[in-house]
Amino acid sequence: MTLARAAVLVVLLMILACGQAMAQLGGSRRSRDSGSHDSSGGPNPGSEVTRMSANDRVRLQLADLRFALKLAPEQNAPFDAFQGRVLALITPHPAASDFAAAQQPAALAKVAQKVSLARGRWAEMQDIYDSAAKLYAVLTDEQKAIADRMLADAVPAPFSAAVADSGDGGTRSYAR
Repeated sequence: MTLARAAVLVVLLMILACGQAMAQLGGSRRSRDSGSHDSSGGPNPGSEVTRMSANDRVRLQLADLRFALKLAPEQNAPFDAFQGRVLALITPHPAASDFAAAQQPAALAKVAQKVSLARGRWAEMQDIYDSAAKLYAVLTDEQKAIADRMLADAVPAPFSAAVADSGDGGTRSYAR
Protein backbone atom coordinates (compact mmCIF):
# COMPACT_ATOMS: atom_id res chain seq x y z
CA MET A 1 0.00 0.00 0.00
CA THR A 2 2.77 2.43 0.83
CA LEU A 3 4.33 1.93 -2.60
CA ALA A 4 0.98 2.63 -4.29
CA ARG A 5 0.54 5.84 -2.29
CA ALA A 6 4.06 6.94 -3.19
CA ALA A 7 3.37 6.27 -6.88
CA VAL A 8 0.12 8.27 -6.76
CA LEU A 9 1.91 11.11 -4.99
CA VAL A 10 4.65 11.16 -7.64
CA VAL A 11 2.07 11.21 -10.46
CA LEU A 12 0.14 14.04 -8.82
CA LEU A 13 3.32 16.07 -8.34
CA MET A 14 4.25 15.55 -12.00
CA ILE A 15 0.80 16.68 -13.13
CA LEU A 16 1.02 19.75 -10.92
CA ALA A 17 4.49 20.62 -12.24
CA CYS A 18 3.40 20.18 -15.86
CA GLY A 19 0.33 22.34 -15.29
CA GLN A 20 2.43 25.16 -13.90
CA ALA A 21 4.89 24.87 -16.79
CA MET A 22 2.05 25.01 -19.32
CA ALA A 23 0.61 28.08 -17.62
CA GLN A 24 3.98 29.85 -17.85
CA LEU A 25 4.30 28.96 -21.52
CA GLY A 26 0.84 30.20 -22.43
CA GLY A 27 -1.18 27.01 -22.39
CA SER A 28 -1.11 23.89 -24.48
CA ARG A 29 -0.11 23.74 -28.13
CA ARG A 30 -3.40 22.07 -28.92
CA SER A 31 -5.38 25.19 -27.97
CA ARG A 32 -3.04 27.40 -30.03
CA ASP A 33 -3.12 25.07 -33.03
CA SER A 34 -6.89 24.70 -32.87
CA GLY A 35 -7.11 28.35 -33.84
CA SER A 36 -8.33 30.28 -30.85
CA HIS A 37 -10.70 32.82 -32.43
CA ASP A 38 -12.98 35.51 -31.13
CA SER A 39 -16.69 35.75 -31.98
CA SER A 40 -15.94 37.58 -35.26
CA GLY A 41 -13.89 34.63 -36.53
CA GLY A 42 -10.58 36.48 -36.24
CA PRO A 43 -7.71 35.53 -34.02
CA ASN A 44 -8.30 36.15 -30.34
CA PRO A 45 -5.88 38.89 -29.29
CA GLY A 46 -5.86 37.52 -25.75
CA SER A 47 -4.24 34.31 -26.96
CA GLU A 48 -1.27 36.06 -28.57
CA VAL A 49 2.05 36.61 -26.83
CA THR A 50 2.50 40.29 -26.03
CA ARG A 51 5.83 41.79 -27.03
CA MET A 52 7.16 44.96 -25.46
CA SER A 53 7.82 47.87 -27.74
CA ALA A 54 11.29 49.40 -27.81
CA ASN A 55 9.79 52.35 -25.90
CA ASP A 56 8.54 50.00 -23.17
CA ARG A 57 11.96 48.31 -22.98
CA VAL A 58 13.62 51.67 -22.33
CA ARG A 59 11.11 52.40 -19.57
CA LEU A 60 11.73 48.97 -18.05
CA GLN A 61 15.51 49.50 -18.17
CA LEU A 62 15.09 52.82 -16.37
CA ALA A 63 12.96 51.16 -13.70
CA ASP A 64 15.51 48.35 -13.34
CA LEU A 65 18.30 50.92 -13.03
CA ARG A 66 16.45 52.86 -10.33
CA PHE A 67 15.78 49.66 -8.40
CA ALA A 68 19.38 48.40 -8.72
CA LEU A 69 20.87 51.73 -7.61
CA LYS A 70 18.84 51.75 -4.36
CA LEU A 71 18.82 55.54 -4.39
CA ALA A 72 18.95 57.60 -1.25
CA PRO A 73 16.29 60.34 -1.01
CA GLU A 74 18.76 63.07 -2.02
CA GLN A 75 19.66 61.08 -5.16
CA ASN A 76 16.10 60.90 -6.46
CA ALA A 77 16.09 64.38 -8.01
CA PRO A 78 19.18 63.77 -10.20
CA PHE A 79 17.81 60.38 -11.24
CA ASP A 80 14.42 61.89 -12.05
CA ALA A 81 16.12 64.54 -14.20
CA PHE A 82 18.09 61.85 -16.05
CA GLN A 83 14.99 59.72 -16.52
CA GLY A 84 13.00 62.70 -17.74
CA ARG A 85 15.62 63.48 -20.40
CA VAL A 86 15.66 59.88 -21.60
CA LEU A 87 11.86 59.76 -21.73
CA ALA A 88 11.80 63.09 -23.59
CA LEU A 89 13.86 61.46 -26.34
CA ILE A 90 11.29 58.69 -26.81
CA THR A 91 8.16 60.79 -26.23
CA PRO A 92 6.28 62.04 -29.28
CA HIS A 93 6.57 65.73 -30.03
CA PRO A 94 4.19 67.57 -32.31
CA ALA A 95 5.84 68.39 -35.62
CA ALA A 96 6.67 72.07 -35.78
CA SER A 97 6.16 73.84 -39.08
CA ASP A 98 9.35 75.16 -40.57
CA PHE A 99 8.64 78.26 -42.69
CA ALA A 100 12.04 78.11 -44.39
CA ALA A 101 11.50 74.51 -45.45
CA ALA A 102 8.08 75.42 -46.87
CA GLN A 103 9.77 77.97 -49.17
CA GLN A 104 12.06 75.29 -50.69
CA PRO A 105 11.42 72.61 -53.31
CA ALA A 106 9.97 69.40 -51.85
CA ALA A 107 13.26 67.48 -51.96
CA LEU A 108 15.18 70.21 -50.12
CA ALA A 109 12.38 70.62 -47.61
CA LYS A 110 12.61 66.90 -46.77
CA VAL A 111 16.39 67.17 -46.35
CA ALA A 112 15.95 70.28 -44.17
CA GLN A 113 13.44 68.38 -42.04
CA LYS A 114 15.93 65.51 -41.54
CA VAL A 115 18.68 67.97 -40.62
CA SER A 116 16.34 69.62 -38.13
CA LEU A 117 15.50 66.21 -36.66
CA ALA A 118 19.18 65.32 -36.29
CA ARG A 119 19.97 68.65 -34.62
CA GLY A 120 17.12 68.22 -32.17
CA ARG A 121 18.09 64.68 -31.28
CA TRP A 122 21.72 65.73 -30.81
CA ALA A 123 20.54 68.43 -28.39
CA GLU A 124 18.41 65.87 -26.52
CA MET A 125 21.35 63.46 -26.30
CA GLN A 126 23.54 66.25 -24.92
CA ASP A 127 20.87 66.96 -22.28
CA ILE A 128 20.84 63.24 -21.40
CA TYR A 129 24.62 63.25 -21.05
CA ASP A 130 24.54 66.33 -18.80
CA SER A 131 21.88 64.84 -16.54
CA ALA A 132 23.71 61.47 -16.43
CA ALA A 133 26.90 63.25 -15.35
CA LYS A 134 25.02 65.04 -12.56
CA LEU A 135 23.48 61.75 -11.42
CA TYR A 136 26.83 59.96 -11.54
CA ALA A 137 28.38 62.70 -9.42
CA VAL A 138 26.03 61.98 -6.49
CA LEU A 139 26.35 58.17 -6.57
CA THR A 140 28.38 56.17 -4.08
CA ASP A 141 31.23 53.97 -5.34
CA GLU A 142 28.98 50.89 -5.12
CA GLN A 143 26.24 52.67 -7.07
CA LYS A 144 28.78 53.85 -9.66
CA ALA A 145 29.76 50.23 -10.28
CA ILE A 146 26.10 49.42 -10.94
CA ALA A 147 25.71 52.51 -13.13
CA ASP A 148 28.81 51.50 -15.09
CA ARG A 149 27.01 48.27 -16.01
CA MET A 150 23.49 49.58 -16.56
CA LEU A 151 23.24 53.32 -17.16
CA ALA A 152 24.31 53.45 -20.82
CA ASP A 153 21.91 50.63 -21.72
CA ALA A 154 19.00 52.72 -20.44
CA VAL A 155 19.75 55.41 -23.04
CA PRO A 156 18.50 54.60 -26.54
CA ALA A 157 20.57 55.63 -29.54
CA PRO A 158 19.14 58.83 -31.06
CA PHE A 159 17.85 57.03 -34.15
CA SER A 160 17.01 53.69 -32.54
CA ALA A 161 13.76 51.77 -32.63
CA ALA A 162 12.77 53.24 -29.24
CA VAL A 163 12.98 56.75 -30.64
CA ALA A 164 11.38 55.77 -33.95
CA ASP A 165 8.74 53.90 -31.92
CA SER A 166 7.86 57.10 -30.08
CA GLY A 167 4.78 57.62 -32.18
CA ASP A 168 5.84 60.66 -34.15
CA GLY A 169 6.48 58.70 -37.31
CA GLY A 170 9.96 60.17 -37.56
CA THR A 171 8.52 63.59 -38.39
CA ARG A 172 9.59 65.38 -35.24
CA SER A 173 10.85 68.82 -36.14
CA TYR A 174 12.93 71.25 -34.14
CA ALA A 175 13.40 74.99 -34.41
CA ARG A 176 16.69 76.08 -35.89
